[in-house]
Formats: sequence, C-alpha cells, structure tokens
Amino acid sequence: MKLFFSWRKRSVDNEAKNNDDLKRNVQVTAHKETIEELTSSSRLNVNPHIGLDADDAKQRLVTHGMNMLTPPKHTPAWIKFLKELSGFFSLLLWGGALLCFVGYSIDGSEDHLFLGIVLVVVVVVTGIFSFVQNSKSESLMNSFKSMLPPKVKVLRGGTTDEVVSTKIVPGDIVFVEAGDLIPADIRVLECSDNFQVDNAALTGESEPQKRSSVCTHDDPLETTNLCFFGTLAPEGSCKAVVIETGDRTVMGRVAALAMSTKKEQTPINKEIHHFILVISGIALFLGVLFFLLSIGIGTPFIESLVFTIGIIVANVPEGLLATVTVCLTLTAKRMHAKKVLVKNLEGVETLGSTSCICSDKTGTLTMNVMTVAQVVYGGLNAFITEDAPSSFTGGKKTYDTTNLCFQKLLRCAALCNVATFTEGSKWKYKDDGETKELDEFGNPIPIPFKGVVAQGVDTYNWKPVGNASECAMIKLVQSESSTPRDEYDVDSIRSSHPVKYTIPFNSKNKYQVHVHEDTSSGRHVVLMKGAPERILDRCTHAVIGGKIVELDENERINIIEQQEALSANGLRCLGFAEKELDTNFYNNEFKYAAENDEFYSCNFPIGDAPSDVIDSHGKTQNPQSTGGLVFLGMFALIDPPRPAVPGAVKRCQTAGIVVIMVTGDHPVTAQAIAFKCGILWSKTRGDMIKDNIKFGRTFGSADYEHPDDAEAIVVPGSELSPDMKESDWDFILNHRQVVFARTSPQQKLIIVENCQRLGHIVAVTGDGVNDSPAIKKADIGIAMGISGSEVSKQAADMILLDDDFGSIVNGVEEGRLIFDNLKKSIAYTIQSNIPEITPFLAFIIFAIPLPLTTFLILAIDLGTDMIPAISMASEQPEADIMQRRPRTKSDRLVTPAMIQFSYGYIGMIQALAGFFTYMVVMNDYGYKPQILFNRGNSDAFGHQPFFCKFSGGHYANLAGDINEGLNPSIDPPTREYPFWFEGYDGKVVDCGYAYNDFLSDGSPTQLFDFRNSETYTETNGKHTATIESYEAMEQNHYFEYIPWRGRTSSYWDDSMLFHNTNDANKGGNLAQNTNTYFRGRAAGLWSLCEQTSDPSCENQFCGDRGSAIVRGVEVPAAALNADTSRFSTKHCPDCDDE
Repeated sequence: MKLFFSWRKRSVDNEAKNNDDLKRNVQVTAHKETIEELTSSSRLNVNPHIGLDADDAKQRLVTHGMNMLTPPKHTPAWIKFLKELSGFFSLLLWGGALLCFVGYSIDGSEDHLFLGIVLVVVVVVTGIFSFVQNSKSESLMNSFKSMLPPKVKVLRGGTTDEVVSTKIVPGDIVFVEAGDLIPADIRVLECSDNFQVDNAALTGESEPQKRSSVCTHDDPLETTNLCFFGTLAPEGSCKAVVIETGDRTVMGRVAALAMSTKKEQTPINKEIHHFILVISGIALFLGVLFFLLSIGIGTPFIESLVFTIGIIVANVPEGLLATVTVCLTLTAKRMHAKKVLVKNLEGVETLGSTSCICSDKTGTLTMNVMTVAQVVYGGLNAFITEDAPSSFTGGKKTYDTTNLCFQKLLRCAALCNVATFTEGSKWKYKDDGETKELDEFGNPIPIPFKGVVAQGVDTYNWKPVGNASECAMIKLVQSESSTPRDEYDVDSIRSSHPVKYTIPFNSKNKYQVHVHEDTSSGRHVVLMKGAPERILDRCTHAVIGGKIVELDENERINIIEQQEALSANGLRCLGFAEKELDTNFYNNEFKYAAENDEFYSCNFPIGDAPSDVIDSHGKTQNPQSTGGLVFLGMFALIDPPRPAVPGAVKRCQTAGIVVIMVTGDHPVTAQAIAFKCGILWSKTRGDMIKDNIKFGRTFGSADYEHPDDAEAIVVPGSELSPDMKESDWDFILNHRQVVFARTSPQQKLIIVENCQRLGHIVAVTGDGVNDSPAIKKADIGIAMGISGSEVSKQAADMILLDDDFGSIVNGVEEGRLIFDNLKKSIAYTIQSNIPEITPFLAFIIFAIPLPLTTFLILAIDLGTDMIPAISMASEQPEADIMQRRPRTKSDRLVTPAMIQFSYGYIGMIQALAGFFTYMVVMNDYGYKPQILFNRGNSDAFGHQPFFCKFSGGHYANLAGDINEGLNPSIDPPTREYPFWFEGYDGKVVDCGYAYNDFLSDGSPTQLFDFRNSETYTETNGKHTATIESYEAMEQNHYFEYIPWRGRTSSYWDDSMLFHNTNDANKGGNLAQNTNTYFRGRAAGLWSLCEQTSDPSCENQFCGDRGSAIVRGVEVPAAALNADTSRFSTKHCPDCDDE
C-alpha cells in the first residue's frame, strides 16, 4: 500500500512538472546557430545540398516517431458512460431508488417499486444525455490534424521527391511554395525576397510576417529564420531544414498544453452540487431523526424503516435535474437565435457569472481584415490626414475625391498592386456555379460591390485575393466606383493602364515598382509603393494645391510628423509616389530593366540617390535611376475593430465585467485598438514613463506623473514568465485597464490562471490555435464561428456564429437571467418538500391515515411541479440586470435566506393548507378529524373494516332510504342498510379496528379463488383478524362504519361495499390478485373455532364448509392462536366468554 501511494504521488508530481514545462515559452536555439553548425554531425547531421539518404531517414523515423501529434489515451465508451451514471447527483438518485426497492421488498407497496423504477430511468436518461455531450478531447486532437499538409517536397539523396508529411524527420531538407502549410518546425536556409508566413493561428499577428535566412531576434517566435508547423506560407518560397517534428514542434506543445489543461468546474455545477449537499443533509437528518422517534414511540422496526424511506425520498429533488436541463436548453435556444451556439449547457449560466473577459484581438475584437483607415494626401497648402470609412474611424469618410492628389493616389494604389477581386464574387451565377445569370437583354447580372451597412460601416460583396494590404487598397479604390467600368473601377483603371514592367517588393529595398502606360495620353508612368521613409527619400516634388510643387524641408517634416502620429496609433503606413516619363524616350519600344551587364540600377527614374559605388561585379549606378519622384501621400492601414465591439465593451464595463485584451500582436497596435474598443481610456503606465523622460520630469516635480498612479497598463509578453511572483501578477491585474501584447499561447494560459486565482470567473474569447489552451482553461471558452479555427471551436464551450463580440453581452444578460430564474425554479421546487414531509411526520406522530403516498410525491415532483418550475425560465429580466456587478461566490444558488423562505414560510403555508384540505375532505366524506388520530399507524385504514361506537344517527341503504327500526347505538348495520347517516343528532363516539388475533406462517397459494372457501388456507404470515374479534367488537357496540357521506363521492362504486359471492362472474380476472380484495390482511375471514362443531354459526357470517358463501374456515394447523382472554367471543363453545 505504501508503495502504491508513493507511485501515485510520483505520477501526480510528474504530471504537474510536465504541465509546468509546457507552460514555459519555447526554448529553441536552432535559429541562433549558423547553418554549418546546425547541419553538422553533432546536430542534424545532414548535407543541405543532398539531404538525408533513405536509410538514414528510416532510422530517424524510428527514433523520432511519425510527424504527427500523439492522440490522447482512449477511454472505452462504456467506462465513460459508467462515469456519467456515478456523478454526485446520480448517486443521490441511485440511493433513493435503492431505498424504494428496499421499501418494496419490506411492504410490497407498488408505489415504492414504481418510484424506484422512475428514479433509475431519470439517472439513465440523464447519463445518456451527458455521455453524448462528453469526450471533447478526441475531437480537439483531430482538429489539429487539418493543419498538416498531405505531402511535402523533400530533398533526399540529392533527388527531390514528394513524401507523406507524417514521414518527414528532423534533418530533412524541404521546399515550401506559396499556399503550402508548413509541415514541421523548420529553419530557413534560403528563400525568395517575398517569402512570408501567416502566423495568425499561432501568434495572433494580423499580417503575414516576412521570413529570411537571417536570425533577427533571440526569441524564436520573433526571429525571421524560423517557420512553425501548421502556419501558412501565403507568398514566396523557401528551402529549409526540419528541426523538430510531431509533439516536439511549437504547435505540438500548444496541442499538448490544450489537452493537458483541465476544464474548470462550472459555477452552476458547483452550485447544484452545493444544493444537493444541503438537501441531502436535511433529508438524512430528518430521516434518521424520525426513525429514532418512531422506534422510541413503539412503532415496529419495519414500519419505522418504511417511514424513514418515505422521508428521505420526499426530500430527494427528483425533478431538479430535468428542470435545470430544460431551463438551460430553452435559454440555449434563445441564444442560438441571437447567433450564439452553446456547446455546453452549463456554460449558459457561467457566462452570466463572468467577472472578467480575456479577449484575443485579431479576429475577435477586430475584423481580421486589413483596412485603409486614414489617408494622407496633398491639400490646398500642405499634406493633410483624412479619414477613410472603417470601424476604426466610426464609418466616417472625410477625404475629397475631387482633389487631384487624392485621385493620383487612388490610381497608384490600384496599379502598383497585384491583388484582384475573384470573378465569382462579382457576377451572379446559376446553380451550377459556372454559368452567369443574364438579364432581359442578355447581359451578365453584376453583384453590387458594396453590401449592407453594418452599424454604420460598409460591407463588401466582392472577395479580394492577394496580399492583405493590397486587398485593402483595391477595396478603398473600388468603393469610390459608383458603376462598373467607371473611372474608379479597378479593372477599368488597369485596362486603361497596361503594365510595362514591375519590380517586386523585397526586404532590402522595401519598395515595389510598376511601370504602366496611360492609354489616354500614351505616356508611361512609374508608380512606387513602400515604406514611407524610403518613398519620401526618393521624392523631390509633391502634389499640393492641385499642382506639382517642389518638396521643401518644412513639408517633409510635416509628412514625417503625420506618419509618426499614425504609427503611434498602431496604424501601418505605406507611401506612394509617381513619375511621368518623357514620351520621346520612354515609349513602347523602350526595354525596361532593373539592371544589366553595365549598371546595377534601373534604366528609368526611381529616385535613387547619386552614387559612385562600384559593386563586386564592376557595375556602376545607372544615371537614369536618379530622377526624383513626385510624392502622392500615404495609406494608413489597420485591422480595425468590429463595429459592435466598442458598445459591447462599454456594456460589459457597465455590468461590472473587466475586459482584458490578450493578443500576440505588437504592443503599439494592441494599445491603439484597445483605445478604439474602449478597453483603455486613460494614460498608460508606459506612456507616463515615456513622457516623464521626454519632458525631463523627475520625481517630486509638480508635473511628474507617477507610473504607480496609472489605471492602465500595457504588458508585453517579454515581461511575463511562469516564475513571476503572485504579487507581481496582482500588481498588473489590479489595474482597471489591462492589455497584454506579444503573448504566446503558454502566457495566455498563465494569464487566465492568475485571473482565476484572484477569484474571477473568466471567459476567454479567441479564434486561433494559440488561443485554444486558454479557451479550454477558462470557466467559459468562446470561439469565433466564421473566422475561428477548428481547434478553437473544439476547445470552446460557446461559439459566436456571427463573430460578433457584442453577442457576448447578450450571452451575459441571458446567463444572469437564467441564474435569477433558476433561483426562482429551485425556490419553487424545494418549497414542496415541507408539505411532502409533514404528512409522514403527522402519520408517525399523530397516527393519522397517511395523507400523501410516495407515489403522489413522485407525481408532484415529476409531474405537476415540473411545468411551473420550467416556466420560470421564460421570466423576463429585471430592468437593472446589466447594471449589477457580477455575482460573488458568496451569492449562492441556494442560500440560507432561500431555505428560510421556501421551508419556513411558503412550505409551512402550503403544509397547513394541505392539512386543512385533508381534514375538510375527510370530514366531508364522514371521517371527522377527531376520529382520525391514532387510526393510521398501521395498514388497516381503508383495508380492514373500521368499527365505531355511535350516538344517534340512522342506517341507510344505497338509495338513501333510512331504517327507523335500527338503533345505531345498540344495533349493527345490515346488508340492506350498511351506511351510517348522522342526521341532526348523530355523532361518532369512538372508533377502532378488530383485534388481529392470530398469525399464520404460510404464503398465499397460487390456486386462491375468493369464491371458493377451500382455497382459504394461508395468511401470508400476517396478523389477521377473525370472525370472533369482529363479534367481540359488536358485543361492545362497535359496529362497522361506512359513512353515508362516502356514498356521495363521485368515486363511489357499489362493488366496493360487497360482492355477491353467489355470482361466479363477479370479480372477473381480478380474482387472481389477492391484494385487490384483501389488502392489509390475509385473504378471507378467519375463525378461531371449528365451524362444523359450532351449531350457532348458522348465521350470515357462517355457512357450510366448502360452500361458495362460506366466509370463514377452520384454523390451519400451523396457525398461532392468540390469547383468547384479550377479546370476547360468542358462538364458540371452546372459548370462555368475558
């Protein structure tokens, strides 16, 4: 045993250690090594010009394993199902069912049997439902598989071949082309100038990142010479060496972290668990207490046990799980109508409990679409900055389309650009997807470029393809086109300006050059686009006031200042310039070239600074390349906030919810978007420090801004580590406005954990693979339905189908509403416990007939109570529901105040009302309250004749006729006049049952027939009354009591009074069920006397032995005779009269 616990402890410690290792940022050194070091025999041992040979590749495949993510350990489905059947609530219901079956085995009550079966069905159905919702882990890992390309170009043995991606190994030399998925973690050996990777899935960066063969940063996620498994290469190509495969890749670590992250127990689950503990405690306490009281007052052990079972079952909330599930399902349906898909029903309420939202930026707060937000162009006197329509500017458009400089700027943006719109998005097509629809004149029907206006911002129907920045440019140009083929239509501009020559963008020059012909004038024009500082340096003139003027120093400073202001706001700036060429020299016969055998520069003007440098090949600069360009302006681009985000963030803050941005993007961009979204609204700690330095402020000076007073903070990921002290985390998270930037997937997870440590109920929103560990760890994970990766959707509890962050606010409101409504439902449900328990208490304490059976309790809990409880889910929210602060952990679903209200007030009122109704109904049917006490603590009431002593009154027949000749005080009722009618002066003096004066030890024979006295042979081991005990009651003027009031009941049936035993057809097939006629006692009317030796038995109670009318038989030999001194008999010569 000691060894087992030691092993278990080591296993837990190792698991915790592995999780801590996964939470650390990637530790890679391959990017810092030279290619020679990396490919040497001590490292990857590969010749980059030949690659691995086939045998070496096979051996490495055995050593390192397949290039795939290891699936999680598979748990058999039947074990998962058993786990669903053994949850805490399920165990409570199993216990209730077991008690019901025990009760059935004791007293044979079908009520107990039926209730036990129903409880089992409830547990099984609930378990099936939970089982279907379970097992996300396999789906989560399967979603990572889509990130692996099917085949990869690999250099092996000096030959290039395609290899299945799962079989590549460390050391393989691979080739990546535009559009390929990166097959593993690779180190770039050589690449094209335009090679880029889209790291959005891994880091959240909104733009593709340039890649090269040079190490540019110590951080492996920042350097340009590494590419990672699962990312996309949208442009360019490269040759690279594989450094890691499978689980050892960065994405593999993210997958392992997502799989190892334990899902937090939802608040509603915790609350229901707490509720069940409270109710179970009450049930067990009352059950044990009254079992002891019942034993103490002399109640037989078996009856006390059955009574205890009734008490416990009455407290088991059989309908609670169904009520909660239906309420959550109804809410989930309402949320689906609001474009929110709920995967985990309990997540509905969790969102309402949320006190902190950690949101990714790219694709969640922003549109994940690069957009031109502002433009800079030459105004009347100087260059000015104007707004372009986007959510970043609130949909405003302030530029002047009649301005000549702006027009030239649009032309340059359309021509110095290779992005296009897909044809399929521009025309209406038939269902076959290939044939265009035609109008009545036979012309293709175009689709409008602009779509609907969403919250003041235009949307676009046409789909661009190409570089994200260039796509943004052609959308702005096309947005000014009112009709196809007008002056701003991109296709029209390009068709009227055919391209003559291009120089692609490269990281060295940081510009792109196109030469086009203006067909209207025949003049060739050079168009340049690139980094603003590079473009501006190449310009000598600019367009200001509608004409080309010399670009002086003041205007240069003005342009630079505007560019710096835009960059400070997180916008990416691109500069534009042009140069119209001399038609006498630059015409259609001219051969454009970037270099030739003599010159290393262009043979046309691109603004090169004059240089006397001679390169290594002996080439010099071409004088033609030095001609200055004309500066046209700048485009400022950004991935803008979604239109609904600022309002949604404001509503969250009004509701007391902290919104934290957690992004992998750059701090400047993150800060700019955070201000636009309303996540930041005051000066940040970093800005205070910068301003203090900039303006020479020192501590103690009047204008010094103390950084510790800042309410806002922007924290780059480089300042975070798993080893940070809790006090450091507390310092960061105690700021009212927080932004985390350049964070890794591991850091996002740690941020969520620390928010939870501070007591927050955390919701995490995201769309990328890098968000999946944090999404899974969160109390409620939310993924984007449109732009979100499959990995993030699988890890999430909730999916925003329209990618609208504003839908989260709707979810918060619904979550708070369902919590309020569940409190109402539970308060309504548990208040019936008191009126369900008190009848059992009255039954055992006052010995009244049991007013409420366990079967009726089940009918109430799963029947009449459930629909009103579920209807609470349709209650409308209170007016201030979104002005409240999030509920605290002390605000429980079930509180002492609720218990007091439901049990102490409403429950007691219902119980009193129930007892009042019980007494009134019993009184109306002839059983007055005073005769009920001490008459119900056995199974006799309603099952055996009830004898009473009368004072006055009359006997009546079925028709209601009164027999004046019989005196109920001294005369017994007859078959013709069995009812006692109280009249004006009659009253019941006292009541009781005939004494059960012997016990048999047998069981009912299967041949029993109530019409045949020969079959009256056994009593099933029960105490049984005899004809002599009945006669003793009559001797003392206690006569069988059948109240006339009962005859007036709508439920009365004459066959309940007696059967004509001479009629063999009476009773039909029911004769086989002894309980139908003789509940509570053995079949037949027994006698302690030998009937054949008693000549006085010739009366209505006796008959010839074996006759169909015989109601009594001799005592079986096995019968246990009671002490005859305890009752009086007559007509029995063997007994002494008393």
